[in-house]
Amino acid sequence: MKLVPTTITLLAAIAAAPSMAQEVTLKIADSLPADHIITQHTTDVFMERVQEELGDRVAFEHYPAQQLAKAKDILSVTQAGIADIGYVVPSYVSEKMPLGGVVELPGEIQSSCEGTLAFRNLVQPGGMLDELEFQPNGVRVLYNVALSPYQAIFSKRADVETLEDFEGMKMRSNPGAMELSLQSVEAVPVRMSPPEIFDAITKGTIDGALLPFASVFSYSLDQIVGSATKNANFGSVGITYAISENKWNSLPEDIQEVLTRVGRDVTESACSAFDEAEKALSTEMAEKGATIFDLSEEETARLNASFENVAQDWAETLDSRGKKGSEALSAFREQVEMQRAEGT
Repeated sequence: MKLVPTTITLLAAIAAAPSMAQEVTLKIADSLPADHIITQHTTDVFMERVQEELGDRVAFEHYPAQQLAKAKDILSVTQAGIADIGYVVPSYVSEKMPLGGVVELPGEIQSSCEGTLAFRNLVQPGGMLDELEFQPNGVRVLYNVALSPYQAIFSKRADVETLEDFEGMKMRSNPGAMELSLQSVEAVPVRMSPPEIFDAITKGTIDGALLPFASVFSYSLDQIVGSATKNANFGSVGITYAISENKWNSLPEDIQEVLTRVGRDVTESACSAFDEAEKALSTEMAEKGATIFDLSEEETARLNASFENVAQDWAETLDSRGKKGSEALSAFREQVEMQRAEGT
């Protein structure tokens, strides 16, 4: 039987249809509780927006709360293909991404959006940190955030209400810059992941932690906090959700475009949500009975002087290891100034 052109076209379309409708499954791994404020404003929004645009062509499997790996191992499981998109925090893998800790330096940013957008310009494809740390580790950032400036929170038992009271306090910290900031006020940094903080404070293993108020509530620490600073700036944490290059290269171009665009939108909307939440949550903590105190002008000046030394020590230590610490610090500060000039 001879096929007319219209029939040939129809058959070709039918043959192509299954590939167009074929589902891509993306496995996302992180260490956060499923209802964490970061998840609510980043991953939840990202998955919903992508599926609104692509429908059944993309399916997500989200593995929160360290279901696939501990926070420090998520980069490894993403590289191995166990997860496709991983919660990659440079300070958790500082041996592989030491320069990414620049966003955690104390005193550098005034808001989540300032830090998030400055950090984005360094970790997105083509940025300095992308080329020096993410690409060599086989991952590509889809969306990122830097949380609002960290405050010092303390147990009720610690009874801390001034900067002088910090001396000798055992404080949970991320590795790297945050440890240096605690040492500068004579506190004792203790490394642990956020999910471990509640038990550690309850048992008296630590006296407090550095966290934004949003994370205090996400980990139920508001139940045990006795006091907290309000106007301190102990740095932040730079969080990325990065897809393995192998998975990325396997995706159709139109899906890559949607993931990139939605990821950029989520980065911008999330930081605004974090900054708004921070103000409200500090008030809520006070209403629950915690002592929320401002550092005096003298204390703030002392901290700022210490923090500048922390930044220089951080950069010089990396320089001495053959890493571009000073260059990363200058690049980050330049991006922060750009955000301020734009009124971020």
